[in-house]
Amino acid sequence: MRQRSNRSGSGARRPVHSVPWPVSRAFLTAAKRVDLRVREVLFHAGDGGDGCYFIRSGVVKASVIAKDGQERLLAVLGPGSLIGELALIDDEPRSATISALKPCRLLHLTKSSFFRLADGNPEVYREALKLLARRLRGANDSVVAQGTVTVLGRVARAFASLAEGMGDPQPDGRILLANKITQNDIAGMAGVARENASRAINDLLREGVLSRAGSFYMIERLDELNDMAEI
Repeated sequence: MRQRSNRSGSGARRPVHSVPWPVSRAFLTAAKRVDLRVREVLFHAGDGGDGCYFIRSGVVKASVIAKDGQERLLAVLGPGSLIGELALIDDEPRSATISALKPCRLLHLTKSSFFRLADGNPEVYREALKLLARRLRGANDSVVAQGTVTVLGRVARAFASLAEGMGDPQPDGRILLANKITQNDIAGMAGVARENASRAINDLLREGVLSRAGSFYMIERLDELNDMAEI
């Protein structure tokens, strides 16, 4: 049994893709509202990019269809997240399918609107560059993790990411993942075989880092999970 981490704090970390207030305010003044129902698709992988979206409420998932025809979960994003922002920089197709896990309210900003807005407010450019830098660092960390982090650590990283994007903090400090997450989802996010993901999940359950609440996962000890996920 691992020793419980002494790291302070029991809530989910600030979302990696959270947008600072200056950019949020800019969206509020220049963007168009978009509402999504549960399971409704915002856009598909391969669609043309027509700007980006800011999540005001709700939760979405980013996924792709693998060669075997199975859906692979890439990320789960919640309020404060920016999605599709690469379309602001290039004219490439969407790289993933975005669909709603919960009812969502988003703000859509077209590419032309973004540049008009940013030209009048250079702080928007600075924040956009910071966001892209965080995305690049996250991608670099994932590449490093593939070669240096154990399967258990990579599965822990997947659960930590889900806690950030869709975690529902409970009064007792635990975090409920209040959407059905499959072993295939975790395997896809961790970049491991489903059988290996299953063994790692069972280890986390046996050690009490995770538990099950009906058909949902409950994160019992987020600090320990984050420690295991570190590169």
